[in-house]
Amino acid sequence: QQLTLEITRMIREYFLQQNAYHEVDTFCPMDKQFKLLKAITTWGNRAQSSLEGGAAIEDIMKSKSKDDLAKVKYEKDFDGALGVILKTMDEEFKKLGGK
Repeated sequence: QQLTLEITRMIREYFLQQNAYHEVDTFCPMDKQFKLLKAITTWGNRAQSSLEGGAAIEDIMKSKSKDDLAKVKYEKDFDGALGVILKTMDEEFKKLGGK
């Protein structure tokens, strides 16, 4: 339940909320929205897999990639930054025992 609530919070705050006063976040093209939502759902699926594999929820919640997903939408080089985050995510979940 805790993980489900965290994933919904991520969707609400990282994906749905926009900052009209921010230079980069004022407008968001569809492909950027798709990539961000896909990254959030990938994180959620990997987190669920790790949790089922015996990883502690505390360790999953402390993942750097989760925090980085919150900031990536403000990056001018969104694709480059997202690529780094996805790589970090992969490494983190391999350590946690996820697929």
